Amino acid sequence: MTEEAPQAEGQAQDAPESQGQANETKAWYESSEGITPEDVGYIQNKGWQEDPFKAVKSYQELEKFRGADEKSLIKLPKDFDEEGALDPIYDRLGRPESADKYEIKLPEGIPIDEARLSAFKEAAHKLGLNNKQAAALADLDVQYTLQHLEKSNAEEKQKQEAEYEALKKEWGSNAAEREELSRRGLRAVLPKGANADEIIGKIEQAIGTAAVLKMFANVGDRLTREDKVHDSSGDRPFGYTREQAAADKAALMSEIKADAGRLAAYNKGVGSDYDKMARINKILAS
Repeated sequence: MTEEAPQAEGQAQDAPESQGQANETKAWYESSEGITPEDVGYIQNKGWQEDPFKAVKSYQELEKFRGADEKSLIKLPKDFDEEGALDPIYDRLGRPESADKYEIKLPEGIPIDEARLSAFKEAAHKLGLNNKQAAALADLDVQYTLQHLEKSNAEEKQKQEAEYEALKKEWGSNAAEREELSRRGLRAVLPKGANADEIIGKIEQAIGTAAVLKMFANVGDRLTREDKVHDSSGDRPFGYTREQAAADKAALMSEIKADAGRLAAYNKGVGSDYDKMARINKILAS
């Protein structure tokens, strides 16, 4: 009996230890491959160690809060200024794969500057615009340019009309003749066979009617005097104004006074100087 008692005691003592090992269980996350102490701490801080379904519910709530699943999210770069950092975002937002893939349609009747359009597409692609954004920006640029041109043309037309009216007042009653004289001078210097009306129209559009008329009035004067074109009275050259007559009178008198022989003949009422002065005085008196 003395030999068997210790054996019985030993068996009795082993029983609690075996039972404790059987009752000991691992937490659900402890068997996960690659889990780190930091991960364990995070799970315990969140209170997920007892029930893994809590982690699932937490993630579901997160998706509801952000309103999209993982595939629909866009990750922002740490450094926005880094070269190409935003490219993945631009691509996700619909930017074409290359600048030449933009489809931009300009309004009909608008001349296309291919070099400018190409530069615009390159800039749009660099800025990350999608096709809709680039097309809207191009249309805005066209509309602004058209409005600017329309306003500029209207202002230029108004200015030219004011200059023309001022010139007609300057030329007085002979304005219509002076205008025709100027146009004759302009046609005279054009190449043979040229479309005079078309060329004159373009010149007037560029610099204004008044500027054109002033430019070629003297040319017309010379041609008229050479052709000896006169009005119905036969005394006044076509387009010859009283202002021109007064200037010619002053110039003629200066020449006569500078020559003693011419002055003597003039004072006697004879010679070409006297006859010319008489015609000028007649024009001034009319």
